Amino acid sequence: MSESPRRLHPPAGAAPDARRRSEGAKETAGAEPAEPRRASDTAARSLPRRSVSERRCTNSSINSERRRYWGGGSEPRTSVTSQVSQMQNYRRETGQPKAGVVITSFRQSHRRSSTSTAAVAFAVATSASSNPRSPPPTSPPQTRRDSVISTAATMRVLNVLRHWISKHSSDFWSDERLRGLTMDFLKEIEASPGLLPAEHKSAAQLLRLLERPPDRTVDLKALFMPPRVPTKENIETLSALEIAEQMTYLDYQIFSSIHSEEFLGQAWTKSDKAVRAPHILMMTAHFNHISNLVISEILKKNTLIGRVAAIEKWAAVADIARCLHNFNGVLQICAALSNTSIFRLKKTWEKVSKTSKQTIERMQTLTSSECRFRVLREALHRCDPPCIPYLGMYLSDLSFIEEGTTNYTPEGLLNFSKMRMIAHVIREIRNFQHTPYKIDHIPKVCEFLLDRGLVIPEERQYTLSLELEPRAARGSSAGLHPAPASPASPAAQRRRRASLAALAPLAPLKADH
Repeated sequence: MSESPRRLHPPAGAAPDARRRSEGAKETAGAEPAEPRRASDTAARSLPRRSVSERRCTNSSINSERRRYWGGGSEPRTSVTSQVSQMQNYRRETGQPKAGVVITSFRQSHRRSSTSTAAVAFAVATSASSNPRSPPPTSPPQTRRDSVISTAATMRVLNVLRHWISKHSSDFWSDERLRGLTMDFLKEIEASPGLLPAEHKSAAQLLRLLERPPDRTVDLKALFMPPRVPTKENIETLSALEIAEQMTYLDYQIFSSIHSEEFLGQAWTKSDKAVRAPHILMMTAHFNHISNLVISEILKKNTLIGRVAAIEKWAAVADIARCLHNFNGVLQICAALSNTSIFRLKKTWEKVSKTSKQTIERMQTLTSSECRFRVLREALHRCDPPCIPYLGMYLSDLSFIEEGTTNYTPEGLLNFSKMRMIAHVIREIRNFQHTPYKIDHIPKVCEFLLDRGLVIPEERQYTLSLELEPRAARGSSAGLHPAPASPASPAAQRRRRASLAALAPLAPLKADH
């Protein structure tokens, strides 16, 4: 007696349509089974062919068992989307920043606040930008640390740290707690076995940067201390090259010490400017002192030949400073030669050599304030560092941006366009700060440049100029004795006056006498 094919009834809880399909399959139960697809399997050749409903019921049972095995019951396994949602809910509960929002504010809206940890500052912002972790740990600090080490955002965090350490290393050396936390964070990354070799190498490089002591900084207060004993040096005993080099040395020491925060919010014009922008004020005071020193060295010469020699000497110093790319020093001398006390000495200018007059005119053209210092800006963009720009030009740019642009848009959003313009100006200044001069300090020359006793008070300068060359008498004698020729063309004279007027916003301080 032949055995009938085995029938598989649907389970009791099956759907009605599945039961109907199962009952319809009973009618064809006595039919001969079809040949299996794979003839090589002899065991499969002896088995009867299952119906469509049987296969569906079997697959349903297998899927049910699979769900119970993987999901711990009848619930399916948690998807990647649900994991991301869980991670976002966890951050919302713990108060962590939203993933993907990168912190770009400079010291958090220009406030002097210390960072609790480098991982919090950068890693939390980008920790969920790649594969999320499964259930978060119970300890929040451990969560932040693991979220950096275990995700693909590690290299991005290291890149931000590299920029921070290389461009703003003073933040770490002025805050030992920040430096220590950052080093601990980098050591954990370096010792983590689950990261790539490139990430270990990058963390090790940053550690070496933090462990290496900063370059030896110059004590500005001691360097710019006026000599206790009056110096015996003067413009005649020193060479033009020595004076130009030491002027450049002193200017760069102040210029390179200016912090980026001093350029924010017109700090150099506020009531607390001595605290917020001390180095900008120091550069301003030194600018005024050198200009007054040049004026004093010329007016101290009682003879016409002595004044002519002094003017020609300072013209040579300005030309050498231009070759050294010290445009701030060039303008210091040009401002002195454009001063009324010196510019009115027509008899003296008449005896100045043609070569020196041409040199002075070139310097006046270079530092002219026409078209917002167009010529000076072009020279700055052409020259290679080291370079000392005229700081007053950048302060005028920052004042124009601060006063002409609002901090917020009409929609109430932060005006990032204004922030970018300010950052562009500060970035250009910092590019010049990073390349130092290779000039040795010569104490005797610096003592001459810093000696306050050599400077004639400003209220006395014009009076002394009148004593050296009194005003020409008016009347018939004017026709017998024509006025001496001007030291330069009328256009050059206008440029001198414009350059002198441009110095007004740079002189909030007066030199101490």
